[in-house]
Amino acid sequence: MSNDEHIFPEWFSPAARIASKVYGAVVQTRNARFDRGVGIRSVDRPVISVGNIVAGGTGKSPMVRWIAEWALGRDLLPLIALRGYRSHQGKSDEAMEHQTALPNAKIAVGANRFATITAAVDREPSIGVVILDDGFQHRALARNLDLVLIDATCSRLDGELLPLGWLREPAKNLSRASGVIVTHAQRRDPALDKKIQLVHGRPVLAWCDHFWDGLDICAGDGSKIVQSNESLLGQRLSVWAGIARPEAFIKQLKTFGAEIVHVASLGDHAHYGANAVARLTQAARAAGATAIATTGKDLGKIAGDMNKMRLPLIIPRLRLKFCEGENAFGDLLEKSLPRL
Repeated sequence: MSNDEHIFPEWFSPAARIASKVYGAVVQTRNARFDRGVGIRSVDRPVISVGNIVAGGTGKSPMVRWIAEWALGRDLLPLIALRGYRSHQGKSDEAMEHQTALPNAKIAVGANRFATITAAVDREPSIGVVILDDGFQHRALARNLDLVLIDATCSRLDGELLPLGWLREPAKNLSRASGVIVTHAQRRDPALDKKIQLVHGRPVLAWCDHFWDGLDICAGDGSKIVQSNESLLGQRLSVWAGIARPEAFIKQLKTFGAEIVHVASLGDHAHYGANAVARLTQAARAAGATAIATTGKDLGKIAGDMNKMRLPLIIPRLRLKFCEGENAFGDLLEKSLPRL
């Protein structure tokens, strides 16, 4: 197994392997119960689940927003339901990102998805469809469509279960997915398609990539302008990216000609706070940064302290672009909805 397939250093592997076997047994027992239909509840709305089988980022948030925009385009009010990581004043960073990008959608946050969805529908009966963010393992809630995303750049389907490897559950469990969509793919990969078919039982539904549809430039006074990606050329950037794979974000910044002079050491769903923002800003300015590049997920957690930065924030507008299967995906979405 390559180092990239290990979460922990090699010297920790024996302990991680034991923990992985215990974790696998728990997952198998839990899934067996759900396979019998025990403990699964339904809500009074169609549910579309977007999830993954590998820990880390696969592009769930852009996909959830794509589906929400698809629903809005059909006069269906979407409710995005997510567990939520409370990371800024008791709020979920992902929920804030979704609400900023989709002001017309509804958001429900809570570990008990059934309760939060039911309460949201009671408050807003016009909700027409529920989009379950990170829902493949949340089997306690019935769904009409179960989508799984796999990153073309690191599928890790041949790896080990957590915590030794990155798999949340055995790759063979992809067989229960309604469809598999490969992200970060500029074209169809026949070898990966074949690998997925072996465990999923069907060809990949669609292939898509992420692209930056311009940049939001935010100033400390709260003002915002939109610029092209090419405006990054010659910028000296400090990167603040509390996401699972910041290296992909950094690579894209460099692609457009930015010089990275400072990278903040942050983990996925990173906490900030006024002191952290002040410290990171000082480090950025000391490195000679002309701006701070961050993500939509991070923006909500640092927006309240922007007036102290004295450096503009650059936030890429992340969107999906399908290279294959968009029509088939749309047809599957249509079929998941009840006939009116």
